[in-house]
This record gives sequence, C-alpha cells and structure tokens, in this order.
Amino acid sequence: MQHPYQCIAAIESTAQGQASSHLLAACGHRLVLVDVNDSKIITEWFSAISTTNTAEAPENDDGERPKKKQKTVPPVKPANIIKLTVSPDQAHAVAVTDDKYVRVFTIGNGKLEEISQRCMPKRPCAVQVLPDNATIICGDKFGDVYSLPLLPTASEDVPMVADTALESATLEADEPAFKPSATNLTVHTKRNRKALEAQMQQKAFSAKKEPLKFDHKLLLGHVSMLTGVAYASRNVDGRDRGYIITADRDEHIRISRGPPQSHVIEGYCLGHKEFVSKLCLIPGTDLSVSGGGENELYVWDWPAFTLKRKIHLTDEVVNTGESNAEASRQADDGTMSQADSSKKDVAVSGMWIVPCPAAHGGTETALVVAIERLPMLLAIPVNQLGLPRGQDVNITTIDLGHAPLDLACIGDSVVVSLDAREEGQSRFQAIKLQEVQEQGMIGNVRDGEMEKRLACLNSYPTADASLDGKTLDDLLYNVGNLRKRRGWGDSAKEGDDGPDGDAGVDDVAED
Repeated sequence: MQHPYQCIAAIESTAQGQASSHLLAACGHRLVLVDVNDSKIITEWFSAISTTNTAEAPENDDGERPKKKQKTVPPVKPANIIKLTVSPDQAHAVAVTDDKYVRVFTIGNGKLEEISQRCMPKRPCAVQVLPDNATIICGDKFGDVYSLPLLPTASEDVPMVADTALESATLEADEPAFKPSATNLTVHTKRNRKALEAQMQQKAFSAKKEPLKFDHKLLLGHVSMLTGVAYASRNVDGRDRGYIITADRDEHIRISRGPPQSHVIEGYCLGHKEFVSKLCLIPGTDLSVSGGGENELYVWDWPAFTLKRKIHLTDEVVNTGESNAEASRQADDGTMSQADSSKKDVAVSGMWIVPCPAAHGGTETALVVAIERLPMLLAIPVNQLGLPRGQDVNITTIDLGHAPLDLACIGDSVVVSLDAREEGQSRFQAIKLQEVQEQGMIGNVRDGEMEKRLACLNSYPTADASLDGKTLDDLLYNVGNLRKRRGWGDSAKEGDDGPDGDAGVDDVAED
C-alpha cells in the first residue's frame, strides 16, 4: 500500500529574470520539494523519529554492568504533516504536524531548510501567513487564534515547550488532589452522574503546563471548536483595514478586526444549520463562500454580514459522487474504508479559487469544491456567485476516479492530490479548466504534460507494510467527524436537558 500526498502547495517565483515552478508535497511525515520544470525531486525533509531508548545506570567499580535497568522510553511515531501553506512572497513555507508543532522552512535556491519549530498548546487546525510576510496567524481546535512572528528571534529557545510526556505529569505531591463539589445527592441525570464518576476517579484535576516561551499573541477565542481561519483586508475610510474571519463547529462565522484590534468583533454571518468546515474569500469582491455539513454552499457579503444566496448541491450531484465512490471502492478491493454510501451527509472538505480562462479569451476564475470521500470536484464560475436569488448557478462535476485530498495551481494547470493507495496508481491528476460561454458551464481536459512532470512524485517510494486503511482514514478524513452525535447512552430517557440528549464523548475537542 502506498501513502497518498495529504497536503500540497505550489511555489512560483522569479530568480534572475527566469520563472521557476516548484511543488511542495507532504506524504505522511515526509515533505518533498519538486522542481516542476526539470521533473525531479530536489529536497526531502523528514519529521524527527524518536526511537526506544533504554537508560542504564553507570557501571560498577569492578567493571560489571548493573543487573537492573531503568524503564525504557516508549517509541514515538513520526509526526504527520496536517497543514501546509506558503508565504505570499513564496520565500517561506509553514507546515503543521500532528504533534502540535508549527514548523517554518526557507525556500531558496531550490532548497528546503527548517529554521524554526514551535509547539502550540493545542493542535492547530488552520494556519496562514499574512500579506506582510512576517506574521503567522494560527487557529487551534480549542478555539483560540494566535499570531506568531514568521521568523523567531535568535534569543528564543527552539524547543520552547516541555515534552508531551512531561505535560501529562500529575500535580505535585504536596498539592491537594482535586475533589468535585458535586455529590450523588445533587446530581440527578444519568449524563451528569457519569461525568461525576469520571471526575471522582481522577487523581488530579489538571496537569501543570509550562507557559509558551516564544513570542506570541492571543488574538481571539471561540467557545466552540475552531474549524477555519481566513484573513481579509478592505479599504475603510481611505485606509486598509485587516479582518480575521473565523468559523467554528457551532455554525458560527465571526468577523473580527485584524491585529492589533482583533478583540473588536465587527459582526457575525449566521444561517448555517450544521458545522462550518471551510471558508473561501473571493478575490476582488466582498463575497465569501462557506460550506460544511449541509448540502448547500452559502454565499455571503461578509462586510455587511448578509447572506446573498445559497447554492444547492443537488441530489443528482451527490448521488453521482456516491456511485463513483462505490465503484472506486470495489475496484480498489476495499482500500478505501468509507461510510455507507446510502448516507447522504455532505461534508465539504475543501474550497479553492482556480484559474478558468473564459471562452472569449478573458481571464476568469472558478470556485472548486471538494466533498469528503467523493471522487469528484464541483466547479462553479465565480461570476455566477453574485447572481440574485432565484437564478440557477451552473455546477460542473469533474470526475477524478479517487477522492481529492488537496489542490494547487501551477500556471493555468490545476494539480489535484488523490487518495490512490494501491501500488502503481497515480497519486496526482492535472486538469485545465475553461468556461463554456454558451452554456455557462466549465469544461475540463487532462493536462498530460503536467502529469508527466509530476511522475517523479508518483514513483516516490512510500510503501509501508504497517499502513492500513483505518490509519490512513484517520489522517485523511476528519471533516465528517465534526458532525455532532446527539445522546449519551439512554440519557434522553432519563431526564436529560433536551429531547435529543446532549453532545456525547465524540464532541470533545482534541489536543
């Protein structure tokens, strides 16, 4: 079984008057930099792998080794890359690994070099480099958004935070253990009794954690799990003002001012009935598009906090994708363990703005949408997003054969990373889009030349006998898990707070 590329990013720069194109691709814990023009891998980076170490006591005076050894340190798996972005000036790349580290790389002279690593208190779920090319905004699953300098000062200590094993240490012996104030006499519902029992079994309420020792600022926070962060700027009273747009699991989209006034909440875009997983700003307009756990995309005038229209993802589109997913799963002989195709729960896993030349020769763009686990992309001309309500928006379905994981644009070619796990299957597909003027639809053709240039990535050795479908699914597919699971046991039958029960254990935010 081969490992798909879960994250990709395009890097296009000009050096000495000559344009160059590179593709940065994350495959598990590996980061690969490819020269697209020469079709070769020029740099590889691996996240640190901790092996099992056995600490021994010093030898005796007679030279004999002691009989007893200290406990061994358990092995730690290498950290997978879960987010990847490039600075606007194309000089730096920022990667987030699932051990909560934000890692910064320089991209110069065809080389990829890690220059800093900073451990966040919670696992980041969104990262972006601001237009000043000096600041990173980072949102985590706990609901907080931080700003970090892109390049840390030389005086900062790189590790910054104690090891994860130390973070889980219990309180000091001289400190009293946590004792809940509630008792069985004051708790009545089954759900609350279970929570009380879990608290009483704890030896300590919380662990001691060291404060962050690198330069950072807490910009804002959500009560709910954060799912997306976007930065926008617009002219207000003759001055450019920045905004941070955030989305969470509780259907909220919040517009806050950018630093240093990020504590000021301008307003909310409300209307979603399920979680919001993706935000996409439309360049050159005041429009934004959001999607999540519903079969509709929401088009907003975000500065006015108003809903312009909804774009319905028709049942025909969803059913076509599910049929293709079922056929792909059967062809791959079970390599893709996904949910029953009879379920029509939509989970938007990606939205991108890509080039789409118009039929008359002008420059246009398209909104491309990916739905988790479905082997297709949905393309919508950007000039149709602002159509009044009641007018149909044309949605073009682009069949891929495998579920898309990420997307990057190199010139006018759209490169899609695919969940192709069988040895020998192509893990990339390149396409070119063009708007069909008569029908308002989008045509697409395979870009065979670009796929040849990426052949070195398809042959990159990533086979791992220890890989299994569940491990890959846990890494590649996590948007659908945002859907709330109501009820905890039979709590609704025994006086729970609502008719459907409350959020269960699956609704707890991860580290």
